[in-house]
Amino acid sequence: MNVLRSSAIYSFFTFLSRIFGFLRDILIANFLGAGFLADIFFVAFRFPNTFRRIFSEGALNSAFVPIYSKLVLGTEKDESGKFVGNIISILTLSTLLVVILVELFMPTFLQLIAPGFVSDEEKFSQLVHTSRIIFPFLVLISISSICSSILNANGKFALSAALPIILNIILCLSLIFSYYFSNNFLEFLSWGVLIAGIIQVLFLFFSIKSNKIIVLFTRKISHSVKSFFNLFFPSFFSSGLLQINILIGTIIASYESGAVSYLYYADRIYQLPLALVGIALGIALLPSISKKIKENSLSEVNDTIEKTIKFALVFTIPASVGLYFIPDIIVQVLFERGEFNSFATNETSMALKMFSLGLVAFVLVKILTPVFFAYENAKLPLIISLFNLIINTTLSILFFYHIGFIGIALATSISAWLNVLVLYIFLSRRTYFNLSRAILYPVFVVICASAVLGLYLIYVNYYYSYYFQDLLVYKLVGISLILLSSIVLYFFLISFYKPFSYNEVKKSFLSNE
Repeated sequence: MNVLRSSAIYSFFTFLSRIFGFLRDILIANFLGAGFLADIFFVAFRFPNTFRRIFSEGALNSAFVPIYSKLVLGTEKDESGKFVGNIISILTLSTLLVVILVELFMPTFLQLIAPGFVSDEEKFSQLVHTSRIIFPFLVLISISSICSSILNANGKFALSAALPIILNIILCLSLIFSYYFSNNFLEFLSWGVLIAGIIQVLFLFFSIKSNKIIVLFTRKISHSVKSFFNLFFPSFFSSGLLQINILIGTIIASYESGAVSYLYYADRIYQLPLALVGIALGIALLPSISKKIKENSLSEVNDTIEKTIKFALVFTIPASVGLYFIPDIIVQVLFERGEFNSFATNETSMALKMFSLGLVAFVLVKILTPVFFAYENAKLPLIISLFNLIINTTLSILFFYHIGFIGIALATSISAWLNVLVLYIFLSRRTYFNLSRAILYPVFVVICASAVLGLYLIYVNYYYSYYFQDLLVYKLVGISLILLSSIVLYFFLISFYKPFSYNEVKKSFLSNE
């Protein structure tokens, strides 16, 4: 299983998904803006969506793939089917119990994650109602996540990456129907989330069946389930702590009107390169190096990880430069219309600028963390994530007190870089992975090319404000020219040193190893 080819497949479908996601966010910004209703929906959707990120991008995939890969490679084929059936049954029952408990105590729970809403009785009441409709999505997303991990472990990455398209299309339709028939946006959006979750599960079940992947539901617990949970619980809390950072940001931001929405829109933009590069590479990397470790090809493991990092930096560093120097243009073109005004554009742009400082670190975390799980060491990522949580929370509170919600984004970026540093130190000490000197020159070239790109973006940003500020079509033409010319300039600059030779790329994408 090749990392670059698999990540390219995942990235392609993720890109399609994010296009629909931006369409969804454009409609939300148009109809809800960045105020009262938008804050309610984003907080209500935040908790089940946080579990989606923990499961699909973290805990389930990290714990499931190494165990399942060994079973599939082994001689007991039925054992892998029993293992899958056990995990689906246990997680479905567990999340169902969590949903029932939270539904019963929803007001108390929301007082913890959105304390800034409590003083406004109408706002808090609508938040409780909306959250009660959306929260059962947690059961559906848990089932979807384990099914996606099954497909990923079998080298089938397309559907798991494309699944969010269903959610985005349903939410777009919900907004349009609400606008024409009832004007009750929160109600339509809430039920749309649940409908999308059901459709996603059905698609995954059909894909597993069509690929003839064995799933056996039995009362007998597979002996591999214990190994799974030995990895899952540390992984869950490790991934969970990273997502708790985001929840803490929501809690703090709830004290400033509109801040939850500004951070959400900024988060959605920087998540695009993060998903296309970091998450895609991390998900594709895990099954690849898990199999190499089982085959004791440790030198190949190190080479694969380093090549993955080099590939990620080639795309992520210039992306972070672009988000830092032209955030206002990006936000304006995507969201500034209807209820989303120029003030909201300015506030969201400042948050995006702070997030861009940590983009490279966010991607590196997604690549480095799975290495621990490939070696079936889940305790260290948990400890490191706890350290990161403490740092991020402390900085968020401190910065919020001095510079408002922008400080939350800045704190997230700083803590992400500290996370990368600590992850690498422990990977090196455990001899799981060490960077070679060979990576220094290509990284230097990428940084130099990105610096020139930054100067170019400063120049074009100045002229954009003169020539492309009137009609939407002018803005679209303007940003299209900026993006196209930036891509051409950057790849022209790094063409003097090719981070990957043609033969290397060809081998990477055509090889099955």
